[in-house]
Amino acid sequence: MMMLVILAPLGCLEVSEPERSTTEIQILAINDIHGQLEPPTSKIVVDYNETGAPITVEAGGAEYLATHIKRLSSESQNTFVVSAGGSIGASPLISALFHDEPTIKALNIMGLDFSAVGNHELDEGPDELMRIQNGGCHPIDGCFGNSSFEGAQFQFLAANIVNESTNTTIFPAYNVTYVQGVPIGFIGVTLKDTPSIVIPSGVKGLKFLDEAETINEYVRKLKDMGVETIIVIIHEGGSQEGLYNESLNMTGSIVDIVTATDDEVDVFVTGHTHKAYNAVIDGRIVTEAGSAGSMLTDIDLVISNETHDVVKGRARNIIVSRDVPKDSEVVELVKEYESLAAPLANRVVGNITDNITIEANDSGESSLAIS
Repeated sequence: MMMLVILAPLGCLEVSEPERSTTEIQILAINDIHGQLEPPTSKIVVDYNETGAPITVEAGGAEYLATHIKRLSSESQNTFVVSAGGSIGASPLISALFHDEPTIKALNIMGLDFSAVGNHELDEGPDELMRIQNGGCHPIDGCFGNSSFEGAQFQFLAANIVNESTNTTIFPAYNVTYVQGVPIGFIGVTLKDTPSIVIPSGVKGLKFLDEAETINEYVRKLKDMGVETIIVIIHEGGSQEGLYNESLNMTGSIVDIVTATDDEVDVFVTGHTHKAYNAVIDGRIVTEAGSAGSMLTDIDLVISNETHDVVKGRARNIIVSRDVPKDSEVVELVKEYESLAAPLANRVVGNITDNITIEANDSGESSLAIS
């Protein structure tokens, strides 16, 4: 059982000089990027004025996200960059037209280490996701642009997605990395309800296990290996009623998952709900960073070198502001795919020969469906 001291949610970890008896690590977390390479049009509510009206700021864009990640990474000797899934699928044309290869390339530039598999990662099925991991040209559309697709330089983790034929996980369930001799375990999980929100061909031949039961199974394995610091990266989340660094009246599936999970798990990096929160649930840090790359989470942990347990921890959500220089590598990547996408985006795919209206006929049907 860890002895975790949760510090205040805002600001930096207040350890002026690392003690020899501890190791510090930083986890930078993102989720639900969904191919949003160009700056999104949505805004983030950062506060409310005296009349109760929201104060908003523009945020996000891969060129700025990369800068923020690289700057924060430079402040720590031991940084892990992780994603709670939803990086690909449901993407804008600049990424979707190229089977989300541009987004994977951008994440490679940002130094992503591990990613959970989200439901949208399976939109084109497990074989396509394997290509995304390992690289190679698309089997139908071939290669795009001036360079080959080498695949993800980060590792997908999928502890609860099992191939029914082999009864093995489609990707590794976990990863253990050593920092100054201290083992750090990462477990990747997706929501068990994925089959209900993905087309049948996307999940054919796969079974999805209960999240908490699966986490507990691998926690036991990691404990047997001497791993005491455990981070769960999960494509499932919750909601709250506060600002982006609050967790007022937390609800949702993640609350039940956390409380049903072995308390040896120190941190839950979550996603799927596109919400932002910075919570402590059942003594564990639980975070989500909105969506579309408009925020990222900075989690700082101090670990005992003797027990390998987390002794201090803090998390904060950071707005991906646009008051920083754009990352030059991502700028070039975006320009390349904007150029490739332009003729495809502007081509004529059909013509409307009559007005399409919501006026219903005698049977109650209309040309233009509304919801």
